[in-house]
Amino acid sequence: MLDMLRAEARRARELIEKHEFVRIYTHYDPDGISAGAIMAMALLRMGKRFHLRFLRGLNDPVDYDPDDLVVLEDMGSGYPDVVSDIDADVVIVDHHYPVGRIRPKRELVHVNPHLAGLDGTYELSASGTAYIVSNALGRNEDLIGIAVVGMIGDKQKLVGGNAEIVREGMERGYLEVVKGLNLPSGKVRDVLRLSVEPYLDFYGKEDELEEFLSKVGIDGDKDMDELSEEETFKLANAIVLRLLRQGAYEGVVEDFIGKKFVLKRELVRNAVTLTEIVNACGRISACSIGLAICMRDGRYLDKGMELWERYRIDLLEELRRRREEVREGECVRYIVMENAPATGPIATIFSRYLFSDKPFVAINVKNGRAKVSARGNDRLGVDLAEVMRKAAEKVGGRGGGHRVAAGANLDPDKVDEFIKEVDRLCCVARGL
Repeated sequence: MLDMLRAEARRARELIEKHEFVRIYTHYDPDGISAGAIMAMALLRMGKRFHLRFLRGLNDPVDYDPDDLVVLEDMGSGYPDVVSDIDADVVIVDHHYPVGRIRPKRELVHVNPHLAGLDGTYELSASGTAYIVSNALGRNEDLIGIAVVGMIGDKQKLVGGNAEIVREGMERGYLEVVKGLNLPSGKVRDVLRLSVEPYLDFYGKEDELEEFLSKVGIDGDKDMDELSEEETFKLANAIVLRLLRQGAYEGVVEDFIGKKFVLKRELVRNAVTLTEIVNACGRISACSIGLAICMRDGRYLDKGMELWERYRIDLLEELRRRREEVREGECVRYIVMENAPATGPIATIFSRYLFSDKPFVAINVKNGRAKVSARGNDRLGVDLAEVMRKAAEKVGGRGGGHRVAAGANLDPDKVDEFIKEVDRLCCVARGL
């Protein structure tokens, strides 16, 4: 299944071997950070010098010297014009759907599951693609746990390339898949109160949480990882009922029920806990701490845990404030914010757990630009990558991404026109 991708990874190795210095540009989310960590560790083991920088996307500038090798991770496939302007050798390690034609000025290697017969939306993440490249560079099978972080962070499915990588990790003893709830470790009460994925809406509702635990018959002080099979089954059923009652998309259930990953070589064994720590670091502009943790530098773990707790509380507070600001179009729901901390988490949580019947668009006006995050689900039948691309281009912006998770950047004075076009395109996609 991964043979075509491995062949392209070998071409990437040949290009990397030609260069003394590598400039890595990667995304700031868990998939990008973990992909960056995999590439950094593989290059270190090769004795290659490199510099790694985190970007929010290729709207940010890419700096390089002509003799450098530029590696773009979790980005690049959707920006053919930007990549075509880079006057240096380039390796793209991405999983977004390729758009347009890249006309490279020098050598280009493009490693992307979409170009190898796999669906990058669900079947292989950027970190999984980076793991394939790392194994072309040397004996890097032990980095497989870091690839799982990106898979979970991008809400991929255990199919296709992901399934093959997980199977390989289990066979080599780097991963263990056990029955249970795919939730963070910790006391049950604390895990449920601060849960963001899934969003259970218990934060600030301590009495409601205690009543929930009492009805389920579970001690809130018990550790999540120590629940019996019967307790796990009861808690899972209760969580599913709560999610469906609050309007969640039924597809979220498979994300946290049935199996959980144990990472044998990482600083944090619970894969969900590690993913959430890395995500928090990226979201609050502490990407380097998330990177260090993925690179197994234990000096940064306590700081990462501290940032994770702070991030969850801040996000839950933000969700509570923003819930009343959601507006409804004919075929979308949306929210327009100013100087908000982020758009992606808000769009993701609202679309998955509260307003799953229509695509959700979150817009944040900050620093003279409007940043857009759009989220949906397979049931809606809307390709949000296409919607974002077309709507943004109509108002002079840039957009793209995945079918169910996409984004855009545009001028703030174009927001109203953009929303109208997004609503129209979503109605067309849904046949309304």
